Amino acid sequence: TAASVLSELLGKYDGCSKGKGGSMHMYLKKANFFGGNGIVGAQCPIGTGLAFASQYRRQGHVAVTLFGDGAANQGQLYEAMNMASLWSLPVIYVCENNHYGMGTPVSRSSSSKALYARFGPIPG
Repeated sequence: TAASVLSELLGKYDGCSKGKGGSMHMYLKKANFFGGNGIVGAQCPIGTGLAFASQYRRQGHVAVTLFGDGAANQGQLYEAMNMASLWSLPVIYVCENNHYGMGTPVSRSSSSKALYARFGPIPG
């Protein structure tokens, strides 16, 4: 709930991670919300693993994992997306592209601004 998220942001015990996660580590398993991560792009392999688990258990769930354009240069993102494509995993990757990664413009950190074009055969 919104109250649970706000409580978490304020470090309150009734937050979704009992006030210990803050903005980077919100987590609530019973709501199938596996939160963020303090390492750039690290949530993508976690989302891919959740998609694999769902497929393996025949649960019919779809994992949605978000990453910023700064994470688009991370090798773990490519590896996760490659596995998802190879195994046809039920995962959706969403790139939040604000054209800056940790204050650095995409034009200074990437040879191509077309981030969507680098991930090959993944539909979407």
